[in-house]
Amino acid sequence: MTNTVLRLGILGATSAIQAYLPVLRSLRTHYTLTIIYDPSEEVVKQCQTRFGITHSTTVIEDVLLHKDVDVVLNLLPVEYHEQHTVTALESGKDVMVEAPLAMSIPSLRRIRDATKKGQAARSSSSINNNTNSNNPDAPKVFVGCARRYAPCFTEVFKKELANLGRIQYARCRNIAGRMNIATPASTPSGINGASAATTVKQLNSPEKFTKILEDVFGEDLTPDRIAFCRYLGMLGCHDLSLMRESLGFPDAVSNVAITDPFYSAIFHYTNSSDGHPFTLVYEAGIDAVPRCDAHLTVYGADKTITVEYDFPRPGEKISSGTFVRVVVEEAGSLQEVGVGNGQGNGSINGKENRQQTEDELLRPRIKRTETVCSCEEAYERQFMALHSYLLGGDSAAKTTTEDAFMDLRLLLMIFEHYNRQCGTIRTPLG
Repeated sequence: MTNTVLRLGILGATSAIQAYLPVLRSLRTHYTLTIIYDPSEEVVKQCQTRFGITHSTTVIEDVLLHKDVDVVLNLLPVEYHEQHTVTALESGKDVMVEAPLAMSIPSLRRIRDATKKGQAARSSSSINNNTNSNNPDAPKVFVGCARRYAPCFTEVFKKELANLGRIQYARCRNIAGRMNIATPASTPSGINGASAATTVKQLNSPEKFTKILEDVFGEDLTPDRIAFCRYLGMLGCHDLSLMRESLGFPDAVSNVAITDPFYSAIFHYTNSSDGHPFTLVYEAGIDAVPRCDAHLTVYGADKTITVEYDFPRPGEKISSGTFVRVVVEEAGSLQEVGVGNGQGNGSINGKENRQQTEDELLRPRIKRTETVCSCEEAYERQFMALHSYLLGGDSAAKTTTEDAFMDLRLLLMIFEHYNRQCGTIRTPLG
């Protein structure tokens, strides 16, 4: 692959295209939209017209084996991550997949093995990352997690966190309104609801999803486990990935609660500087209130740092109101305040009531600093990192296969504790 402009093949006219394709279309010097697949002909034609994609198809192999596709953008549900990623890699193509890359160790191993076959395929074709065709690179996998590339997260939040000192407590939350996991049916693209419903039914496969979870849970695959994994496979893994990059890998997890559609867990950490322990509470869920209450907050002794993200929910397009925001709160100077004695002779700014002590007239002021960037900036940074990573240049890519393995380790830590909890604590929560 010697061309600078990477040719994209897209799998699935899912909700993610509402965020991805407008940004990719704006990066014309880096990407070109070559072909898109979706099982619904009506949906895929609408997407082709709306986003200026060269070709469209209802046959998935047309994308996976297309000779003019350099990178496959796999936007299909998590049950199709391994299957189609492996096929694309074995044909010598690079792949970008939305987090999580895999839900089990065997699945991740099969994806890794596919890169070796892909390297052989590249050696006998024109698909090659190096100018020296005698030494082709193996195809690469990049995992999509745009909130980790947001400028205010990488340049402000992480810098503040590095200078925070001892962490005393942390909280990670993602409670959002009901998700529309349909294709762009409700957008001005003209796709009607019947077509969207058909597409969703075709794209989601409970049988395939159950099958990949058997690698994790074996025969003990209960409805609560399936519901929790479905959430992690859509939104939850993005939260945990951001948490892991910010605070590192936890020492342990405890008190997992699955009360579908709400989920929570407590993670235990140790400060690297002084060995002082702290906990992080994770809470997530879906209700009918149309808002996104999603953030990671870290508490120090005299400073609190929060990164808030209001990314489009599945089924929504980017709007001017979506953002990533970092808020830093710390103790500031003392402020004089009014005080009354209940007899009408109160003071204003502490100037009149001389019976009050100096301490009673002063209140600590909170110094609050906000930094905001747009969701478009986060997506753009992600795709610029992808481009650099695939072409072998200096890259800020961090969501690689190796990083995805750490995400998977964290998921398995949660599942293992839940299994132990179910075996020893029989309650309505498991």
